[in-house]
Amino acid sequence: MWTTRLYVVAACAVACCSAQDGIHSMLNQLAAQNSGSDVQSLSSCMISTRDLISTAQSTATRVLQGVCNPRELNNRFVTLERQVASQFNVLKTMVLNIENQLRGQDQMIRKNHGKLRKELRALGGSGDSSSRPATAESRASYRPEENIADTEYGDDYEGQEGEAESPRDPEIYRFNSTMHQENGEQVFTYYWMIRDITYKMENWGRNRSLRSSSFYIFQGGYRMYLRIFPNQQGENFYVRVGVTQGEYDNSLDWPFRLKHQVRILDHSSPPEDLVSRLWDPRQLCSEWHWRLPDSGDNYECVGLGFTKETLLSRNYIINDAVVIKLTVLLSL
Repeated sequence: MWTTRLYVVAACAVACCSAQDGIHSMLNQLAAQNSGSDVQSLSSCMISTRDLISTAQSTATRVLQGVCNPRELNNRFVTLERQVASQFNVLKTMVLNIENQLRGQDQMIRKNHGKLRKELRALGGSGDSSSRPATAESRASYRPEENIADTEYGDDYEGQEGEAESPRDPEIYRFNSTMHQENGEQVFTYYWMIRDITYKMENWGRNRSLRSSSFYIFQGGYRMYLRIFPNQQGENFYVRVGVTQGEYDNSLDWPFRLKHQVRILDHSSPPEDLVSRLWDPRQLCSEWHWRLPDSGDNYECVGLGFTKETLLSRNYIINDAVVIKLTVLLSL
């Protein structure tokens, strides 16, 4: 703690020594309470660039204005330390999210390599493609290009080498990111697979979340997203649904009113999915959550939550991944 404080004191002291006659003696007192390495760090920080000095001047003016005694100075630095620690936590979260994105890109590269090897084998063999998954021709009429890119499930999706197959794969191949009939209703379905789920549930922060890619639910329609909290409060797994800014927002009716439902797929046979109730935006939260997005994501209103033990009770996890299905009813 004192080492961090000495760095901050050193930077600020450069800027305010001319205005605060007593600060130099306070710095000496603080340095005397620390080891020789800390004092050396203090002296090295005094050799600063003009940008650092300028930043220190503005910071010192704001933070140290009106300081009259050592106790008040100490309180100001404690407050400043807390602010710096909070900013570092924000940066840490950003770095972790970037790591997740890079991991996803690496998985996509390996998957594409597998598809390329498969095509090369087909060119060198009989060319029989009867065993391939269903193609776009066998699907509903709508499958926007963005949604194909946004998901790990595509027309030629194949799991990583050595992974177990799921009895839900045919369903996912056929219906992911499509409009179709389900239980007599015209619906849109989106499947999101989250890998490395065990690590996320055991090691992620209590309020850390992961956001899916954005996706349109019909041509020229609303744009939505999913978010998970795999270790919420250290006990629960939580899925939320939200509306985000899209290209066609100005031509749509607001607030968003389409009913929707979330489920976690069970890879048993027969399956017993974890299913939310059918959420009706007209009855949940307020119109503020479903308003026309003015900048990025609207804050999520509804979610499906359950204990982590529930997720481990059946085959909701396969190949260390879970699959979330969002169903949106396209009629009011």
